[in-house]
Amino acid sequence: MIRLLVNVTLPDNTTLFCGEIVTTLPDPRGIIQGAFRYAPEYLNHPMAFSLDPVNLPLSAKEFQTNRPEGVHAVFEDALPDDWGRALLIKKAKLKRGDQTIPRLLEVVGSNGLGALSFKSRPDRQPRPDASAHIKNMKTILDAALQYESGSHIDEKALHLLYQSGSSLGGARPKALCRKETGSLWIAKFPLHNDRFHVESIEAASLELAKRSGLLVPEFEIHQIGSREALLVRRFDISNHGGRYHMISMQTLLQAQGYYFLSYDDMFNVVKAHSCQPSMDIPALFRQMIFNVAIGNTDDHLKNFCMLHKASGFSLSPVYDVLPDIHEKREHSLSFPSGAGFLPPGRKTLQRMGNAHNIEAADQIIDHVLQAVSGWKNVFQQYSVPGLEIKRLEWGINRRIESLKKPSAPEPGT
Repeated sequence: MIRLLVNVTLPDNTTLFCGEIVTTLPDPRGIIQGAFRYAPEYLNHPMAFSLDPVNLPLSAKEFQTNRPEGVHAVFEDALPDDWGRALLIKKAKLKRGDQTIPRLLEVVGSNGLGALSFKSRPDRQPRPDASAHIKNMKTILDAALQYESGSHIDEKALHLLYQSGSSLGGARPKALCRKETGSLWIAKFPLHNDRFHVESIEAASLELAKRSGLLVPEFEIHQIGSREALLVRRFDISNHGGRYHMISMQTLLQAQGYYFLSYDDMFNVVKAHSCQPSMDIPALFRQMIFNVAIGNTDDHLKNFCMLHKASGFSLSPVYDVLPDIHEKREHSLSFPSGAGFLPPGRKTLQRMGNAHNIEAADQIIDHVLQAVSGWKNVFQQYSVPGLEIKRLEWGINRRIESLKKPSAPEPGT
C-alpha cells in the first residue's frame, strides 16, 4: 500500500494540505487500484477549490479511479513526460518494479509544474528547489546533449541535469532555471541530431502567436556558445512566488492513449468550466486558427491547459507551438464538417465560429492570417537559417492560402 499526502500551494505562497492518495502495489499485469479523498480541513477552508472539476468535485466522499496507473489524471499532470520521466527514474535509481506513477509522484515531490506537491510522510521536508542558476546553462546543455547521445557525462554535470531537468514534460530536453532576479524559467535545449533549429523556430512561432492576438508567456533566445536555448517564463508561478494549479485538457476530457477528440470537445470543456467563457472561447478559437495557419499539428491535449486563479479556471497562455517540422500533415485534434484531422479551409473554420457563437469570427481569422503571413520576416529576425525557412515555405504558404477569402469574380464573369 502506498499513501501520498497531497498539498496545494496557493498564489499567495501559502500551502494547504488538501487530501490523500492511497494505492495498492501493482498486480502482475501492472494494474494499480487507487483512490483520493479530500482532507476535512481543506473542504472547510475558504480558499478550497476542486483540483479536477470533472472527476474530483469538492466532496467528503472517497473518489476511486479506474485508471490502471492508480491515480487520477490531474495528479499525473504534475509529472514529466518522456525526457523528464527518464531522468526522474535515473535520479531516484528506481528499479523496474518501482517505476509506477505513485512512486514517481513521491520522487517529484514539490518540484513538478503547477501547484500540487506530494510526500509520503507528514514530517518529510519539501525537496529543495530544483531550478538551476542560469549561469549553469552551458553545463546543463552539454550534459543533456551527452545524455541524449549516450556519451559519458561528468558526475557534477549529471547531478545538475538530474536536479533541473527531471521534473519537466515533453519529449525534448528541458531544464528549470533561475535568473539573477529570482524569476523562474523553462530552458528548452536542442537535440544532438536536430534537422531544424527548433528553439529559434519555436521563439519565432511564439512571436507570431503574440502578433495574432494570443496571450503568450515571456520568452527569449539565450545564446550558449554556438548553440541556442529557448527560455520561457513559467506561467504557473504568481507574482508572490506562489503557484497556480494547472490541469490539462487531456485530464478534463478524460482522454488516454490514442484518442480521437476534436477542437469542439475543447470548446465544450471551456464552456463548462471556465470562469470567463466570454474571453476563453474566442481565445481558443483564435488559437485554433493560429495552429491551422502555422501548421502546428502537434496540437495534442497536453499542449492545452487551464489555470486556477482567484475567480476560477481559465485558459493558460499559449505554449509549445511549432510549424509542421516533421511533415505530419494531420493535426492531433480533429475538425468537423468532413475535414477530419487534415487542415481545414476557411469555410469550415467559419462554420465552427458560428456554431460556438464567436463574435467577429471572420475578423479573427483575418487578424491571424495577417500576422502569420509575415512569418518569413519573423523567422529571419529570430535567425532561423534560410534553408530551413525554404523547407517550411510550401507547407505554411499552402495553409495561408487556404484561409484567404475567395477572390471576387471579375465583372461580367
